[in-house]
Amino acid sequence: MLAKNAKFDWYQATVMVQNPQESGLVGALLEAWPFSDWAPAKNLNGYLFGGAIVRGGRTLCHLCWGGEGNQGLGVNCKTSSSESPVLAQALAQFGAVYLPTRIDSAVDWREPGLFDSLANHLIEYAKQNRLQINQQGDWARGESRTLYVGSQSSPVRLVLYEKGYEQGGDAPRDWVRLEARIRPNKAHRQRIATWDASQVFCAGWIPQALEALGWDDLHNRSAIGTVWRCDDTERARTALLKQYGAIMAAWSDEVGGWSELGQVIGQRVEAKESPITA
Repeated sequence: MLAKNAKFDWYQATVMVQNPQESGLVGALLEAWPFSDWAPAKNLNGYLFGGAIVRGGRTLCHLCWGGEGNQGLGVNCKTSSSESPVLAQALAQFGAVYLPTRIDSAVDWREPGLFDSLANHLIEYAKQNRLQINQQGDWARGESRTLYVGSQSSPVRLVLYEKGYEQGGDAPRDWVRLEARIRPNKAHRQRIATWDASQVFCAGWIPQALEALGWDDLHNRSAIGTVWRCDDTERARTALLKQYGAIMAAWSDEVGGWSELGQVIGQRVEAKESPITA
């Protein structure tokens, strides 16, 4: 299933605090990445200050904040690749409001010929739905190919590429990666902060484009402007489990199992909803 395989591959969000050190954000990020340090870094995109969580010579998370025009806009945090799930979890635990500005989610396979099959399907879908197609790499020889569906400025984009060729060395050449990339509108960023990696594949036209893969769990979606979201009910359940999952698991052990817990919760809900009688 998609939900078991998807993983964040890029995570960028604005945390609504004024100063990363005074607010405790830097401390939370240092805790998320053990044996890391806080170091100065280049300020980007008009911000006045820049800093980074580093380990040795490697930047794990880049931060920018302050400056004219950015006052009150918070601290921009950015990670890529395997560090992305770490940032997503750290921000969720930190407690301050944060607004994702770009999220990439990826699924990997190893299967000979799979790239050709997926690429042909996505190209046909793009043609039928008048989506922009961009092909990079050596398509004549079938090496180092990348397929972009959707424009670079679009809030929703799919990227299919031959990850094995990108990695080089002894990496398997039949290693294929599919990425869903979203840039949510301002009005919907706080809502999307609750998404896990699999829900990124619920955005826009992506579920329809991937119907051929049998990912029926993507069809539960509704519109939020130019980006789509999974329905409110499922989103609320995800938030509930994220916040109270550990408490529910302990409660389950206390009463003798999940089935028993279900009965206990059901009885309490029914008791709460029952009318009061004299």
